[in-house]
Amino acid sequence: MSNHELRVGRKTPPLDLHELRAGPVTAYLCGGDLRYARIGDTLLVQRICVAVRDDVWNTIPGELSNLVIEEGDETFRVEFDAEHRYREIDFAWHARIEGRSDGSISYAMRGSPATEFRYAKIGIIVLHPLPESRGRPYRAHNPEGPLGGTLPVDIEPQLIVDGTFTALFPPYDSLAIEYENGLEVQFDFEGDLFEMQDHRNWTDANFKTYGTPQSLGGPFDAQVGQEIFQQVTMSVGGTLPAPSRRRAELDVAIGDSIGARLPAIGFCTAGHGEDLSDREVGLLRRLEPDHLRVDLQLGSPALEDTLARASATAAALRAGLELAIYVDDEADLDVLATMLRDQRPTVSRVLVLFGSPGFSATSGTTTPGSLMRAARERLSGVLPGVPLVGGTNQFFTELNRIRPEIEEMDGIVYSINPQVHAADDLSLVENLEAQSETVRMAHAWWPGLPVVVSPVTLIGRAGPYPAGPPEPDGLPGNVDVRLASLFGAGWTVGSLKQLSEAQAASVTYFETTGWLGVIEREAGSPQPDRFPSRPGGAFPLYHVFADLAEWKRGHLLSCRATDQPEVQALAVQFGGTRHVLVANLTARDRQLRIGPFAGEHASLRLLDETTARAAIDDPAAFRAAADRVPVDGRGTLTVELQPFALARIDDEGNAI
Repeated sequence: MSNHELRVGRKTPPLDLHELRAGPVTAYLCGGDLRYARIGDTLLVQRICVAVRDDVWNTIPGELSNLVIEEGDETFRVEFDAEHRYREIDFAWHARIEGRSDGSISYAMRGSPATEFRYAKIGIIVLHPLPESRGRPYRAHNPEGPLGGTLPVDIEPQLIVDGTFTALFPPYDSLAIEYENGLEVQFDFEGDLFEMQDHRNWTDANFKTYGTPQSLGGPFDAQVGQEIFQQVTMSVGGTLPAPSRRRAELDVAIGDSIGARLPAIGFCTAGHGEDLSDREVGLLRRLEPDHLRVDLQLGSPALEDTLARASATAAALRAGLELAIYVDDEADLDVLATMLRDQRPTVSRVLVLFGSPGFSATSGTTTPGSLMRAARERLSGVLPGVPLVGGTNQFFTELNRIRPEIEEMDGIVYSINPQVHAADDLSLVENLEAQSETVRMAHAWWPGLPVVVSPVTLIGRAGPYPAGPPEPDGLPGNVDVRLASLFGAGWTVGSLKQLSEAQAASVTYFETTGWLGVIEREAGSPQPDRFPSRPGGAFPLYHVFADLAEWKRGHLLSCRATDQPEVQALAVQFGGTRHVLVANLTARDRQLRIGPFAGEHASLRLLDETTARAAIDDPAAFRAAADRVPVDGRGTLTVELQPFALARIDDEGNAI
């Protein structure tokens, strides 16, 4: 495996970020996207890009060519061509991005289809940063008149009315958001009307402005020779922020107990259907999983065998079962009750879900109250005291659209994946913050009801796919090579931090083995050229779960990284000792000052491209090795982290 494959699972490095300047505003060009437009440390816009999505909402990637970048001291001009081809889709467009000395930036796209095809969306997307925009006043202009209000603090539902998605407010051709301290960010649009969604519904950490209102329906028909033109111009007004902030005392500051523990952590049964080997059982036992999720479609002829095999696997791992049952006919609950009575598995909880495991963007639902009552009547006798949890097998947005009846529920469940709308490395990192937003929202709606997040996957279990439809002979659409990389481990640290600190009660991650799991099968990857891994190897994220298994009875400490989300840190106090996991989720080296620690020395173990091969091949030996490093007189430890590297730090002194 090359260093790039160890870092991000791919043979190619991440895209470069090319810094641009428009007067007081700095921004980055990343491929064809404009990202992170800032004044000083104030983020004005997270991303401006163009998306081409087919009629079932797969994103069709584009190939860029003819890139031209011209830069002055306070101005810039970028032009390029892009072409998107997939089956009958053939769409080309030209981009012109201009930055001016007054801080304004325009992004224009003009394109034309070379074939006739159906599409769900073509056009410009603007992502507004969450911390800066949430709860802030806005003004907008609609052809029928002015609009105004406040962007929501709580996650606003995207409803479906007569089969059409709704937006936060009516379409607009201009939008101004008033930031704190008198700064105003203005967006003027041409070529189409735009509207906004609360992207937190899908755990995207932003508000999204997009062209062509959803009220027009779709999909649409592209015609040869048709011109599609859109432009957005961003400008700033009011009180401009200071150029930069002072460097913080610590890059990662560890605080006091937040009064919570780690959630119950489990995994899904492996979709490949193979039994675990003795070696795999031994490796997985070291993770001390609390439960093993198995999906059961009631009424399926394979139900009894699936339950029996999952029960045997869970017993081998010394874990309980998380039964995700899909119910079309309530009478099938009686059949399940008989099987449970006969097999007597150890069950941690039952997720009661309506319908089938499939995904639908428009027909997802939540567990009906009548189904929860039927499940309680028919399963409580055979599973006394086992929590019965309702909600959705899909996204948080379903709970927001259709608030379930909770009277018979012992918990609320939904799933998470970070790439519902975007698949690039930067977006996956940006979206970590939204995971905690959904848990806190669920706690606010249903106080005292445990929040179960199951499953958490790195990519969606079913389409549509934001990286493009899977190739006929390529990897399945639900497989992401980054899972087996250092990136996957660092992302997992961030996800565990967000969900743990928000006090999720239980979280189910990934699968046990295989290319959706935490360790590779002993037979190796079925497609080693496309999914590089070592047969039987422990993926880097295995060590994240192994670390937490050692501290699972500890207390969570507040832990704040100055450069979130690029740096993710999770701290636990266990046995009078502070333990910290820190992940560098960037493609550059980082020097981090972490503390305070009480001892004069700390134990430090790095998981990076120099140690990852050993961690994969011999996890026990890797875990037994660590360096003893000095802590300075202020209790600060300085750590050098390579791109996408992780550090485990154990304080040798007593807890502060």
